[in-house]
Amino acid sequence: MPFSYPTFTELANDMKKVLFAFLFCSNVISAQSVAYPKNYFHSPVDIPLELSGNFGELRPNHFHTGIDITTHGAEGLPIKSAADGYVSRIKIGPWGYGRVLYVTHPNGYTTVYGHLSSFNSALAAYAKENQYAVNSFEIELILEANQFPVKQGEIIAYSGNTGSSGGPHLHFEIRDSKTEEAVNPLLFGFPVKDKVAPVAVTLVIIPANPQTLINGKNEIKKIPLKASGISYVFADAAENIIISGKVGFAIEAYDKESTPTGKNGVYGIRLTCDNKTIFSSRIERMPFDKSRFINCFINYEENEKYNHFYQQSFLLPNNQLPVYDTTVNNGYCEFKTDSIHRFTYTLYDVYGNSTNLNFKVKSTTKYNPVVDNAPYVPFVHILLWDTTNLIEESAFRFETPSGAFYQNEILNFTVNPIKGKSYAPKINFDASVPIQKACTLTVFATIPDSLKSKALLALTNKKGIRTSSGGKWNVNGVTAEIKEFGTYSVAVDTTAPTLTPINFDQKGTFQVNFSAMKNMQFRMSDNFSGIATFNATIDSKWVLLDYEPKKKLIWYTFDEHCNKGKHLLIITATDKVGNVQIYRKYFEN
Repeated sequence: MPFSYPTFTELANDMKKVLFAFLFCSNVISAQSVAYPKNYFHSPVDIPLELSGNFGELRPNHFHTGIDITTHGAEGLPIKSAADGYVSRIKIGPWGYGRVLYVTHPNGYTTVYGHLSSFNSALAAYAKENQYAVNSFEIELILEANQFPVKQGEIIAYSGNTGSSGGPHLHFEIRDSKTEEAVNPLLFGFPVKDKVAPVAVTLVIIPANPQTLINGKNEIKKIPLKASGISYVFADAAENIIISGKVGFAIEAYDKESTPTGKNGVYGIRLTCDNKTIFSSRIERMPFDKSRFINCFINYEENEKYNHFYQQSFLLPNNQLPVYDTTVNNGYCEFKTDSIHRFTYTLYDVYGNSTNLNFKVKSTTKYNPVVDNAPYVPFVHILLWDTTNLIEESAFRFETPSGAFYQNEILNFTVNPIKGKSYAPKINFDASVPIQKACTLTVFATIPDSLKSKALLALTNKKGIRTSSGGKWNVNGVTAEIKEFGTYSVAVDTTAPTLTPINFDQKGTFQVNFSAMKNMQFRMSDNFSGIATFNATIDSKWVLLDYEPKKKLIWYTFDEHCNKGKHLLIITATDKVGNVQIYRKYFEN
């Protein structure tokens, strides 16, 4: 066997982890033993049910918690309640799910319908009434059971592309009404055509420590795969694996349906060694506060560098995901003897389609591990995952809460001195280290008093794109909460947002025939810190502006709040450091 027996000391050190895992996994197992009703929910759309994204699909910093139902690029398709119940929540906002409805059902589940273009007439009127009541485009309303009861198949809304959507589609979720956990909708028997097994792309072997050798090298090993009948094999038939020491395995894979779809997530993964299961996972339920733990489900460093999602079959110490059924030795394998071991990866979807990858590993003791001394790095710190950390340097201060990382990390950084008109040095942090909880970064700076209220932190990512990380001036620097590493610097934003008419000429006074127009549209944008608030009044009375940030578009739809006659429109847009833009327009409708 490739596994070494632990010493008494190692057992003692693992007792806390074992107790935590037992308590944690007992809840998971009971949750996964639920018998989900297969014919209770109907499809929320009339068109054939085709998916552009499935539950558990791997996304940047989160798992996808629903299914994305394709509308083939169309907006305005009728969206129907999947079962009897009542509308329990209405939310409208520029990001996330945009316009979204929640319907609670008597069987203990709640369905969610996101990225909607509009609600049905009754819900739309109720939402608008509440927007005017609080003078805000963004609202969140919690409703009683008797306010908006719905029947299965009743039209509740229309499909759209609102919020953080990459194109028109319906985001559909099923949640446990008590726990608010998202549950895989495909477990409820929806008629998705799927006779296609998951696809395996790459086998990945990751050394667990500097003493491990994989084919004589202490570095990650990536082996391309190819299909062979209903299974997968190494693309290079001559490929051999010889290991001395402790490793973790990972696999790059995706799933598809019978209809043309993108690369969706794999529901289940199982890894066996010599016919014994050493790791298995199923993405069946997902608490929203655990979704960011995707960054230890995958190999984060490889994802940052090469944009590959290598799904790890071993657990880092701070992995809190409720998706694991089996993890022997936390999924790690240790090779200490001269022997051959047979491994099998099994990938499967909700509908029972599965595929295998069979491979052999030669365990050896012949290698004499010799680890080269790492090159000298001027700034290196150890970050402990299970306690707070504090790094104080002449250029910055960095503080982390306990649980901010998934394992103990080595943080490399360099400080570039102040150049030109910069207010502070640039701090280059190793971007391959993932962050789970927000950490506090202060970059020390010298800024004139008149500009301190406009100061914030700027992050430059690996592609050279510079974005605002927010923050405020704090005694001798700018402080912000951050959840990713990269290059940080201090920036000052003194430029107000812009407001530009789109569907009429901004010059003149009454030259446009507004009586023939349905709405007044404006381009609203900000150069750096981002839009914080926006408001519009007509003749000093607040009116509702709709907002689509992907298009940098706001618009007022003429309604009962603007009678026939001459009027004065005033729009005010404020960015996140307080710069204000005011637009005025006299018009007649």
